[in-house]
Amino acid sequence: MDCPATACVRRWSATGDSTIFTELHIRNFRLFENLTIKGLRRVNLFVGKNNSGKSAVAEAIALVAAPYVPFQLNLARGIKAPTNEQAFESSLRSFFRDLDAGSELKVTAKHSEFGIRACSATITQAPSQAVLAVRMEEEDDRYLQYQASLDDERVVLAETETSTPPPHPFSVEYVPTNLELDRSMLDRLSELRNEKRAGFILDVLRQIEPRLTDVPEVLMDHGVPSLFCDIGIGKPVPLGVMGQGLVRVLKLVLTMESASQGNITVIDELQHGIHHESLFDVWRAIGEAAYRYDKQVFATTHSYECLRSANDAIDRNDLAIHRLEVDDDRSTRCVTLGPEAIEGAISNEFEIR
Repeated sequence: MDCPATACVRRWSATGDSTIFTELHIRNFRLFENLTIKGLRRVNLFVGKNNSGKSAVAEAIALVAAPYVPFQLNLARGIKAPTNEQAFESSLRSFFRDLDAGSELKVTAKHSEFGIRACSATITQAPSQAVLAVRMEEEDDRYLQYQASLDDERVVLAETETSTPPPHPFSVEYVPTNLELDRSMLDRLSELRNEKRAGFILDVLRQIEPRLTDVPEVLMDHGVPSLFCDIGIGKPVPLGVMGQGLVRVLKLVLTMESASQGNITVIDELQHGIHHESLFDVWRAIGEAAYRYDKQVFATTHSYECLRSANDAIDRNDLAIHRLEVDDDRSTRCVTLGPEAIEGAISNEFEIR
């Protein structure tokens, strides 16, 4: 298979019968030599200084949840798809700490329903080319192995061995910081709009722009499908003119709505493009979407206002704050705050940058 080209204060609660990842261990992935994170909850917000590994933790969750995700992670970081052998090997090494593929990369997670799940990867050398060998396994002896190689300027994934049945399938929706909505999102919005099933999306968008009379509509603009809004002035207004916050929120909610129930949404730098006064409404929308579509959310931020808004909008039993700290020897540790600690940390201006 070809690698995809791309990826009042009312609190909500998504506990109950939902199933989630509860622990994560990362070894030799990106900047991490060894990192263990416990206390994962329905909504997880990662904070820390620049280059502390916030995005890499979110990527590790994506890696252990969905077996074919590695090259999508690089694309989300702006790393172009490799088209020659040198670029392909460089792309492979970017997954390993210090670009050193001499040791196995491994991400292990504990799931409340499916138990222990692990994804490991190594680089092997076939004649004249590098190959990424990946194995996904669960504790009940389900497993899947595949290899990624470069063939005719395309990354090709080929299964080499699998059990019957294979590991439980998860889907991962990755929301990078860019504000573009791809064609699949436009098509999905049109489908929901035409079937009059976009009421929830309209309710969310109205938290940001109360003048909206309907969900944005896909219209042709000089031969290009584009989104336009009706704000009651007698003519459609391009969505981009309405501000980055509205575009960002639409992308977030569409992404969470689009995949199947019970999966994972990763949101990088959640506050990007959103005014701090709107962050409470955005978190409330994310929370309601997570509850409605049974998602587990992993988000990153460097914004104190974003953290405080998450605490205000989300039920205390469903939120965990994870602060990544890098020591002088470049080792990373994670300080996790559960319900009892978050309020006190915010009151004492918990350092998140």
